[in-house]
Amino acid sequence: MNASIGEHGMYAPSWVMECVYRAMNWIYGCGYVGRRAFGRLQWFERRFLASRDDVVDVERYGLRWRLHKFGNVSESRLLRRPDTFESEEIEFVLGLAVDDFVFIDVGANCGYWSLRVANQLAGSGLVIAIEPQPAMLERLRYNAKANGIEFAGVHECVVGEGAGRALLELDERNLGRSRVSECGSLEVEVKSLLEIADSHDLGRVDAIKVDVEGYEDRVLGPFLRNADDALLPRVIVAECSWSGSWEDDWLTRAQERRYREVRRTRNHNVILVRDG
Repeated sequence: MNASIGEHGMYAPSWVMECVYRAMNWIYGCGYVGRRAFGRLQWFERRFLASRDDVVDVERYGLRWRLHKFGNVSESRLLRRPDTFESEEIEFVLGLAVDDFVFIDVGANCGYWSLRVANQLAGSGLVIAIEPQPAMLERLRYNAKANGIEFAGVHECVVGEGAGRALLELDERNLGRSRVSECGSLEVEVKSLLEIADSHDLGRVDAIKVDVEGYEDRVLGPFLRNADDALLPRVIVAECSWSGSWEDDWLTRAQERRYREVRRTRNHNVILVRDG
């Protein structure tokens, strides 16, 4: 089934399933016991309530989304527990997103960050989304179109140290966990963050979010080494759960460029703010 075809709403959940999703969202926020119950409900849904359609059309945060029920953790969280899906991180960035705000989303997935920032800016500012996987890129574009959102740029590439090619290892159980690897089967283009910024003639960047499954150092290390002060963003949000695979100590480099760590979240992300 091509999930990018058809008007939004044609895969709307039944009243029963909508109630189930609301209950799951509420239950997950009830501490340890709630999270255990959430897991049971998710199993029950998969076992007894799953329909023949792999996708569902819902509204979250005032936006329309076509989400895959299984096979991508980010979409699953947005569908079933949106109130706890990177809420600390995104609210921090949304608190700054006004007027001509410039945001770069590295590892955009289905568009959760890109769409929410673009929606808040309501036509002002710039949002640049970067996603190397063709399947995820298709989902991102569908969700943007369903909301009448046009990004300043959408790049189908990996962000790395410089221009070239890389292999992407696809995780079929969780597409969002696919990563650059010598064992990969999908060849993709590589661009540096500076190259992408230059292609849009950016004089500054206000915030960058990076979620690239252990490749964060290759995204941010070269950028922090080579970017002019004026281009360095006020805020960087990056996944840090793969820190053991980093080859570049980009966090120390960030401190040298006057960034301070303000928070490590329960979702294994680090939030950095630049002083001055």
